[in-house]
Amino acid sequence: MDLNNLALFQMIDKERSYLSARQRVLATNIANANTPDYLPKDVEKPDFSKELGEVKKKNELALLKTNPMHLDFPYGEEPQVPNRVYTPRPTNPLSIDGNGVVIEDQLNEVSKTKGDYNRMITIYSAYKNLIKVANTKISG
Repeated sequence: MDLNNLALFQMIDKERSYLSARQRVLATNIANANTPDYLPKDVEKPDFSKELGEVKKKNELALLKTNPMHLDFPYGEEPQVPNRVYTPRPTNPLSIDGNGVVIEDQLNEVSKTKGDYNRMITIYSAYKNLIKVANTKISG
């Protein structure tokens, strides 16, 4: 069984790809902390709401609203370009040489991205093991 054909695993792979690209951009920002006129860059997060909507339409993943207090899931209409690198508007004053990198902020983002990546690996492993157990129960 090829797990890459399952919609959930495709979404996990896209998220993993985004997080890897973001770590590369953040590492570049840190490496250029002393480069004159360098502004930190970031990677645009892909919008998975449209993909979830497509999966739901195919009935591959049923989202249940078991309580009237649950919120409806908003499905986006406009797809975003995955892994698009952009330069956000600086929120902190630039240094004398025009550099906008704040090491502490970049390291904080690296830490958050690492946590998100670890979470994706944990989800992937859990679902992979779940499918392995289900396959063993059917076969055996």
